[in-house]
Amino acid sequence: MEHGLSKEELVEIMAILMEEEGFEVYEPQAEGEEYLPDFIAVFEGEDGEVQQVAVQVEDCRSLETEEARKRAQAIADHCRRSGEGYIFVVPIECEDLGKEKFEEWKLSDVAEFVPIGIEFEEEQE
Repeated sequence: MEHGLSKEELVEIMAILMEEEGFEVYEPQAEGEEYLPDFIAVFEGEDGEVQQVAVQVEDCRSLETEEARKRAQAIADHCRRSGEGYIFVVPIECEDLGKEKFEEWKLSDVAEFVPIGIEFEEEQE
């Protein structure tokens, strides 16, 4: 069975992908907030309009935890109030479970569901 990527690896990959799309990636900092996104991605358009997106990444194991649910709901509540974007990322290996949690946790009004898959090519010598 193929080893899935860890949550930390997925966060790193997603941050790199966002940077390649022109976003600046920041570590979230908020006083008194218990549940924070994995990172904040900020994009400034040509018209000067700034878009800020909270990014939550879960792996197949962490999706099953109460911690993931609480984080998702806290981030969603914040984004509903602030108007910020929200991306909920899961590995493609557990896309169905991710969709199930996305709906169960009622995130669809504020968040984008993004399953990601990575294929590694072996180097030829």
